[in-house]
Amino acid sequence: MYVLTEHEIRRNRRRLLLLISCLMVPFFLAWIMVRFEVWLPAQTINNGDFLAGKEPLHRWPWQSEQGFPDNLKQHWLLVLVTPDTCSESCSQWQQNLQQIHKALGKEGDRVRRVLLQPVTAGNALPLTLDGMGSQDVRRWHGLTMSTPDWLARPWLKEGYQVLIVDPMGNLVTGYADSNTGRDLLRDLRRLLKASSTG
Repeated sequence: MYVLTEHEIRRNRRRLLLLISCLMVPFFLAWIMVRFEVWLPAQTINNGDFLAGKEPLHRWPWQSEQGFPDNLKQHWLLVLVTPDTCSESCSQWQQNLQQIHKALGKEGDRVRRVLLQPVTAGNALPLTLDGMGSQDVRRWHGLTMSTPDWLARPWLKEGYQVLIVDPMGNLVTGYADSNTGRDLLRDLRRLLKASSTG
């Protein structure tokens, strides 16, 4: 039976310590990055503004006896925000959202379009485009809130024209008039690719 010499034992211990050190370095660097907020990327790849910390859309006080519609649950939502009459930019976003939905191809089945407004606005739902699958996929859905409930969410008046909502009802990103339909489409494609829900 072969017996290791004292020199070989020391050499094997050094190798083991070196291996453990190499494995621990990434964890140590990650801890430093999180603890001291250093070496973190300064830019993000999203085009819209993240809407963190907002109440999930499903729990908002909707103006209907049933609450949030079941046929919108478990889908990605493109929510067009219209606080008053539909302006020129609102009409432009209506067309953009329909074109974006069409550009998604098969992934478009996972997405629904919603017109969000206070009861006092009373805008009719936009017309739908043909050639986008079933009527349920193509049609617009309307959601209304009372004026006090709308005013209780001042960030809705900050200029966001469109919101992306995930299948769990969480608000993901908001888009203002300074954003384009292409910005939204890029972000939505990334979200759909990264998520298996919806």
